[in-house]
Amino acid sequence: MKAGVSLFQKLIVGLLIMLSLIVLVFWLIYRLNVQVIQDELKKNKIAEVEFMTSQLSNQFEQILMNTIVLSEDQSVRAYPNMLNYGDEYSRYETKLNIIDKLALNSASTPWNNTFILYFPEQSETVSSDPSFSFSEFRLPDQPLHVWTVKSDRKTGEYFYSYLVKSHKSPLYIEVQIQLSQIRKVMSQYTSGTPLLYDYRNHMLIQNDSAPLMKETAQVIVPLLQGDNGFLSVDNNGTPYLLNYMKLNMMDFYFMDYHPMRQLIEPISRNNNYFMIAIVVLLLLSLISIFLLHRQVQLPIHKLRKAIEKFDQGDFSSRLTDVHAYDFRLLGRSFNRMAENTQVLIEQVLHGELQVKEARLMQYQAQINPHFLYNCLNFIHSKASVNDTGAVRSMTLHLGAYCRYIHKIEQLDATLEEELTSVEHYLSIMQLRKTTISFHIDVPKQLRACRLPRMILQPLVENCIIHGLELSEHSGLITIEALDVGSEFILSVRDNGAGMERDRLQAVVHYMDERLCSERSIGIGLRNVNQRIKLYYGKEQGLLIESKPGQGTTISIRMRKEGHHVSSPAG
Repeated sequence: MKAGVSLFQKLIVGLLIMLSLIVLVFWLIYRLNVQVIQDELKKNKIAEVEFMTSQLSNQFEQILMNTIVLSEDQSVRAYPNMLNYGDEYSRYETKLNIIDKLALNSASTPWNNTFILYFPEQSETVSSDPSFSFSEFRLPDQPLHVWTVKSDRKTGEYFYSYLVKSHKSPLYIEVQIQLSQIRKVMSQYTSGTPLLYDYRNHMLIQNDSAPLMKETAQVIVPLLQGDNGFLSVDNNGTPYLLNYMKLNMMDFYFMDYHPMRQLIEPISRNNNYFMIAIVVLLLLSLISIFLLHRQVQLPIHKLRKAIEKFDQGDFSSRLTDVHAYDFRLLGRSFNRMAENTQVLIEQVLHGELQVKEARLMQYQAQINPHFLYNCLNFIHSKASVNDTGAVRSMTLHLGAYCRYIHKIEQLDATLEEELTSVEHYLSIMQLRKTTISFHIDVPKQLRACRLPRMILQPLVENCIIHGLELSEHSGLITIEALDVGSEFILSVRDNGAGMERDRLQAVVHYMDERLCSERSIGIGLRNVNQRIKLYYGKEQGLLIESKPGQGTTISIRMRKEGHHVSSPAG
């Protein structure tokens, strides 16, 4: 016979394909993440730049509004008359009053600025700065209503000057703002590197903590077009992301720039870490496959050869040289089976008991997957919406329930154990449908009675699926036990949709059929009914009562001592 592809060869090929798909998918996701990050960065930067631009515009606008307020001030408008007709004391007092108002207007804005009032007809200057108030009159030689860059003759520092003429009196008002005040505001912008470009005066204002190279500025400035934009600039091999916006009322552009490397480098680094992890995972997987081949595949091959010889009549066939612990135990079991064939004769004497035991285990094995299928569907639905709390609770209850049902070698249990298992099941169903509630009323003296394992859960599940889920109102499951001398009656009741008479008769008939037909009406009830008959005898079974709209009650009559027709062979 030609040997086929082994399981471990398929495993290796599948592993390589899976890792290749993971790498491909990760690369595509990486490219998408870079694009998404750039798009999100663009949106965030636009909002941040817009906010900073609005702040700067508001500051300039507030300062200009103060010039209008000063031009309308009664003291300022009356000062020329005071200069012409007032005495020296009144002129001096009015001037000090105006200086106080100028200082107050200057302090009312976050920026420290200087207001200067020029009265050309009287050749008088008034300012909050004494160097202007008590110096020779000199009207600035600059255009009106334009922010002009000037240099302080004493300190050499640059400042912005704005000159406006009052429309109600021969008055000129000048506002001076030091560039240090603008840089101070820009230093508060911490999400990027800020720049302020004066398009009219061809001046670039930047934060001293992160100055931009002159060559880079010469590349960026010509690209500024329109009121706002988002650019990718390459300068000497270094890509930059630039976001800019024009200030209202002024020819200023506020810009934010970032080297692309600072944004992409963390993603690239994480990508490299992922690739290294994939390589390490591949190596570990190959090592694991090799160890599995040595610990599993080779012992299975030896065991298969020994079984083939035994099947061909060589009863001296033995399994040797197996080092894996589990397969060493399996080999010992096989060797004992071969050496003690007389056990088969003893098993024939107990054949009838073994058949009944096998049927009980078959019924139980049919019930467990039916319940687990519903539980896993529920966990899948909750995990798909990231409801981790529900999944966690479901897993805890399901784990406790599985610990109980996996004891398949134990064919019976106490009523207390059955009720605990059902409580876990109902808690799981409450997570799935919050309108379901339950009530258990079983006397303490009956909880030690023994009964077949896993007979309550299918009855409760039947009440939920065929009773409560078909009902429009909230559902209640009630489990009660009634003490009747040497026996007790265990009942499961719901307040769900109930059954019509014809369907009830069909379910009862299907439960009592000796051979399972192709119909699937109440298969869970049938399994429980057959197990009860095997356990207590043919005269026992389920009793079902149901009315449309009034729910269903399923009852079982059992002996307290828990004796049954036959017990499995030990």
